Amino acid sequence: MKNIIQTTFSIFIFLVICNSYGQKNYKFDKIVNNTFSTKYIPNQKHTNLFNTEDDSYHMQIYYSNDSLVSRIFDTKENIVHYFYIDKADSLKLKFIKTKSLKKFVKDYKFEFSEIKENKGSKEVIFKILNNRDKRIAKYKLKIKETEKKLFSIFKLSSLETLLFTEIIPSKNFLILKAKGINTNGKFVEYKLDSIEDINLNVELPE
Repeated sequence: MKNIIQTTFSIFIFLVICNSYGQKNYKFDKIVNNTFSTKYIPNQKHTNLFNTEDDSYHMQIYYSNDSLVSRIFDTKENIVHYFYIDKADSLKLKFIKTKSLKKFVKDYKFEFSEIKENKGSKEVIFKILNNRDKRIAKYKLKIKETEKKLFSIFKLSSLETLLFTEIIPSKNFLILKAKGINTNGKFVEYKLDSIEDINLNVELPE
């Protein structure tokens, strides 16, 4: 696994090449690395880019075999763009395809507890309920209060089944750690490894 500097370098190459396509523009102001674990697949390393002013899209960057793969999910246009960078081809980006993204909004309700102090940390309990008000998921969140609404960084990184579902906590915070039972009844853990400011524009074909 490449370190953050190498990943950022690859992203830079990605963006330079993307600029040649033109037209559709995506802006990113945060690059986030996190670790996501399940019982059978622990310590998965994820890299995502976000626009903290617009959570209708985000970009995932990950490794597939020996290639650096990227895809941008656009929930406003209901499309996903696919790319890969082949190391055998000097890390050049190759546009693969754009596919339609089926929109599916879950009929769920969301509850957040008040922020509580616990051994020097701030914690929130996050619950997901179905349309019969039955709890189907529960997470304990370790948070850092912020000026911006940053819950979508966790949602888009770790709650894949809720990609199209709007979740707005009453308070603004960044999730540092999370653990609990997801909507499939599986125990999962999330850890924010790093978050950095970035000023990047990606232009893609419409």
